[in-house]
Amino acid sequence: MTEVFRIHGDNIVECERIASRILNETSPTFVKESLLSPSTIVYHICFEYLGQHFEWQLELLPGFNKAGRRRWESNIFTCLRSNGSFLDETPDAIVTHIETGQETILYAVEFCSALQAGNQAWQRSGRAFSTGRTGCPYLYIVDFVKYELNSHTRERKALRFPNPAVPYSYISFSRNSGNFSAQIYIRSEEFDKQSDPSLRSFDENNFAGAELSRYIVKRMCGFDTTAEEKFILQKNFNVVLFLAGLSRSATNFTPEQWNRLYVSHQDIIRFSLENSTFCFRKKIAAKGHHGNSLAFLRLVSQLSVGLASQDLPFGIIPAANRRKLADGIHSLYPTYHIAILDQIASGHADLILCMIKGFKPRGDDNRPDRGILPLVAMLTSSESEVMTYIYGPVLEQNFNTLLSNPEHLAATNGFWRSVLALSNFVALDVPVIASHPHDAEILLNTSALREHYITQHPHSNKLTQNAFSSIPQSFHEDDVDTGIHFLFSHLLRSVCFEGMCNPPGGDWSGLSVLYQNREVRWLSLPRVSEEINGKRPDHVLELFGLFDRPVLLSIESKERSSDLEAGVGDGLINYIRHLMKYIPSAERMVFPHHNHTSGYGIANYIYHVIKYVPGAERTALPSPCSEPWDHSDSPVDSKAFEIISAAAYLRKDAQPNHIVLKHSHCDMLLIMEPTEHGWNIEIVPATPAAKTLKKCICYEMNKIGSDSITVF
Repeated sequence: MTEVFRIHGDNIVECERIASRILNETSPTFVKESLLSPSTIVYHICFEYLGQHFEWQLELLPGFNKAGRRRWESNIFTCLRSNGSFLDETPDAIVTHIETGQETILYAVEFCSALQAGNQAWQRSGRAFSTGRTGCPYLYIVDFVKYELNSHTRERKALRFPNPAVPYSYISFSRNSGNFSAQIYIRSEEFDKQSDPSLRSFDENNFAGAELSRYIVKRMCGFDTTAEEKFILQKNFNVVLFLAGLSRSATNFTPEQWNRLYVSHQDIIRFSLENSTFCFRKKIAAKGHHGNSLAFLRLVSQLSVGLASQDLPFGIIPAANRRKLADGIHSLYPTYHIAILDQIASGHADLILCMIKGFKPRGDDNRPDRGILPLVAMLTSSESEVMTYIYGPVLEQNFNTLLSNPEHLAATNGFWRSVLALSNFVALDVPVIASHPHDAEILLNTSALREHYITQHPHSNKLTQNAFSSIPQSFHEDDVDTGIHFLFSHLLRSVCFEGMCNPPGGDWSGLSVLYQNREVRWLSLPRVSEEINGKRPDHVLELFGLFDRPVLLSIESKERSSDLEAGVGDGLINYIRHLMKYIPSAERMVFPHHNHTSGYGIANYIYHVIKYVPGAERTALPSPCSEPWDHSDSPVDSKAFEIISAAAYLRKDAQPNHIVLKHSHCDMLLIMEPTEHGWNIEIVPATPAAKTLKKCICYEMNKIGSDSITVF
């Protein structure tokens, strides 16, 4: 009997990354790919695993019902919310099992291809905490390592690492909640111990890609995953020790202290009180302070104990110091409510004190600091008493709502929900952004609101809800990207290499091309190159066998033709040519035994390499011909490629072709119309090279005879 699983994802790339791991781990004896709908790629696979035979149908459903959209007839996140996921944070992907009309969540996945340092390290802690508290296993996959690049020369900056407390919080959260949550480190393209001394002591055995793949497949098979969870968490902790070895022992736990904490299973607050030799002192630039924030920081430093590190934005006020804290705050803020200060002073528990800026200067971006309170909850427990002090700008509307109706503010604003749901006390010394800007100082007791959220109980013992249709109710840019991806990376893979696929919610982590006998890859891509009028593409496809050099098809995708920027076609080409002026970040040999450099020799290679690895995860190619990634030191000649720009969009409400071509300056249009099980795609070429490319695509599609996509 065929079992049905779904991979719900932010976009088709996130779905394909998980499908890729499943296919690589199971090595199917049979694989059939098709479109169940224009949006839904399906894999039918048969395989033997641990002595048993399995037949699976994997349905990929990209594009969640988020931001008020009604894309699918029901929302997979409803199941998580009914089981206690209350923050405005959602994972990149959720894998489910369909049985007798019911859909059960098996695990959730988060992919991180960004630099894990500074406040970025805890930016996604809200997703881990909110998802993990439902009982859903949460897998946070980190590409290790990632470099920041100089914006002008694209040279690497010195490597930065996260605080060890961040990966340890997953271990602590797993223990406290009884639910498996872990950071899983995967070797990135840039990882090179030889060229970076800061990586010399990293044990490569702590990469956990193999355990990750076994875990997700065994969980889907219904097998016991205890061994995989144990190995993954141990490797998670080994990374904590590595990071601790790079930290200053005067202001951070040493590896020996982390090890004692881990082995003893002791509460980290109690352990810190007994072992910390440093206080809590958040680093704030002089221009970042506001009002009495500097004096407040000095007060806290005198009364606090560091929680694992002096550098984190939170620390411990021992219970014995709470009266001194309240008295000191009263001296700084005589307008603060005296009854609430007495409540702070009279508490018998140790108090976690967190200082956060909250918003950026315009008051409109809070993503990094949104994860601090969830990090505290994961590292300690959701039972810890917390006071949050905010000193950054606040929009007047939010400030007024905070005073008049904090429950409504928490319900409608992700940042404020994180703060109000996870803090017992909230103090503000902030500039208020308004038509007449002013400063504000207030202190609130938010314990009742916190209890409302924290004590939310699940409605069931299983993460199960009624299954809904795999066919979306409406079509958007997500679907345009899925159609392009399926056409080129699935149907045309014998002549095409997908060098980049970044739909909405993607990470734009890299662009690859096959050049001579190498796959070369640029990482940490800039969004735009204004000095050369460049526009980062949504897709880059490399096609072979048309001309005396490969074609790079650079595509901008939109829902509507009217959404295209003026001159975007020029920008797509300029971006690639400009990027190729810089040496790629990484490279690897793809033809160690043969020196094919053009034509269908490469195409045949591509077919075998990506047969079971669709999508953008170029770091796990299964072919024995694939070599490890190395640091690149050779330039790429952009003249070795014929670069063609294209715009892709839905036919519905599209403008006349000549208007779109004139406005966009694109060489080609891909006008897409969804059908019952796929797409009708009209290709409108505007240049001789684009006409040749269209002929090639139509010829290859006629040979294939696809039932899902018609190209004309």
